[in-house]
Amino acid sequence: MPSWPNALPRGPRFTAIARPRHLPRFRRPSLTLIVALLVTAALLSGGWVWLRDSSLVAVQNVAVSGATGLGAPAVRSALTGTAQQMTTLHVDRAALDDAVARFPLVKSLTVTTKFPHGMTIEVHERQPVAALTAPGGTVAVASDGVILSGIPTSGLPAVSATSLVSGPRVVDPTMASEVALLALAPKEIFTRIAGVSSAADGLTVTLRSGPLLRFGDGERLRAKWVAANRVLADPQAAGAGYIDVSIPERPASGPLAAASSAADPSQTATQ
Repeated sequence: MPSWPNALPRGPRFTAIARPRHLPRFRRPSLTLIVALLVTAALLSGGWVWLRDSSLVAVQNVAVSGATGLGAPAVRSALTGTAQQMTTLHVDRAALDDAVARFPLVKSLTVTTKFPHGMTIEVHERQPVAALTAPGGTVAVASDGVILSGIPTSGLPAVSATSLVSGPRVVDPTMASEVALLALAPKEIFTRIAGVSSAADGLTVTLRSGPLLRFGDGERLRAKWVAANRVLADPQAAGAGYIDVSIPERPASGPLAAASSAADPSQTATQ
C-alpha cells in the first residue's frame, strides 16, 4: 500500500495585524465648554447686529450721480434723505427703490458703499424716444413704453394716438410696436425721424428730410434698421421716395409713385 507523507505541505501563513494597545478615544466636550461656545457665538452675533446698525457706520456722505432730467433735484433729495437713515453695513435697496418709485424717469439704481460713512448712488434714467400726440395733448414715452409725464417732447418723433394714455405705460399693441421701432433706431438716423405710423402694410418711418422707410411687420426690427442705414448711405439710393426693408436681406428703393408696387422687394432692390 502506498505510504502517506508524514506531513502535508503547509500553505502560506497569515499573520494577524497587531492592533495598537491604546486607541485614541474621542472625548465629549464638557457642558461648560458647550455653554461657553454658545455664549461666545451669541455675543459675536449680537455685537455684529449692534455694529451693523450703529452710528459708528452710519451713512453720512451721499453722492448721487446720473440724475439729470426734469425733477433731478427731487430725485437726489429723496435718495439722500433715505440713504442717511441707513448704515454702510446695512443697505436697504428696497427703501431706495421706493424713494424714487414716483419718478418714472428713474429706471434703476446702482448702489455702492465706502466704509465707514460713504455711499454712492448712480441713477440710470429712462430715455424718451417718442412724443405721443393726441387731441388731449402730447406726452413723452420711454423706450420701454413708460409714460414720462412732464418731460419735454420737442424734437422727439411723433406717435399718433386717438387719446392720451391714462396708465403708467403704453399698452396698445400698435403704439407699442411703433415705440419699439423708435427705440432701436440708430443714433445717426434717430435725430432725422419726424414720426412713425402704422397701416395695413406695416410700420412706416417718416424722416424730416429723406425717403419714407417701410418696415413691414414688427419682426426683426434691428436687422431692418441695419438694412435701412446701409441703403441710406448708398449713393445709388439718393433721391429715392421710399426704402422698403420689410425683408432686410433684400431692401428695395424707388419713387413714391411706385411704392404701391413695392410689395415684392426684389423690384429695384438695392444691394
